[in-house]
Amino acid sequence: MAAQPGDTVFITGDNGSGKSTILKAIARYQPIAGGTISLAAKNAFHFSLSEWHQHVHYLPQHNPLAFPVKVKDLLLMAFYRDKKWFDSYSNQHLQQVEQLAGIFNISQLLDRNAKELSGGELQLCWLVQSLLAKPEVLLLDEPTQYLDAKNRTAFFSILHTVQLATPFICLFVTHDLPFKKEDYGTVISL
Repeated sequence: MAAQPGDTVFITGDNGSGKSTILKAIARYQPIAGGTISLAAKNAFHFSLSEWHQHVHYLPQHNPLAFPVKVKDLLLMAFYRDKKWFDSYSNQHLQQVEQLAGIFNISQLLDRNAKELSGGELQLCWLVQSLLAKPEVLLLDEPTQYLDAKNRTAFFSILHTVQLATPFICLFVTHDLPFKKEDYGTVISL
């Protein structure tokens, strides 16, 4: 399979069919038994793992928080590579967080403790953080599972808009969505 910036590929299939395993292999969290993974005609294993993760961002199905953190700080972590260890985040970083939080309608959560959010609210925060990282390849494993139908539909509309502005490849594992997946991208069934 090959994908270009701006493409969304939905990977569907039964439980246990290997959908999540594919994403983990692309993210290099799981070894591959055969085949190749390439980005810009360069084999994935010619990148160091940290270099690879500068290009490829993986959002797993379950992403619990290990410690309490304000939502704004959680979102700002998307920019940790842009600064030195003890430097503060820039005003531009803060503006990007506020802008995307506004688009996703989570501005009211920015000063809350992320550990106190509902599953759907926290999932929206993780999705915003993933988009703020501006990866070339975004791997999303069932990212809408905690979202209600309204937020699921809104997420895909926003994702499509963001991809038009700054094209990236999005691989999306899913079971069910409230619209025809073919309207938003290519579907691969396992």
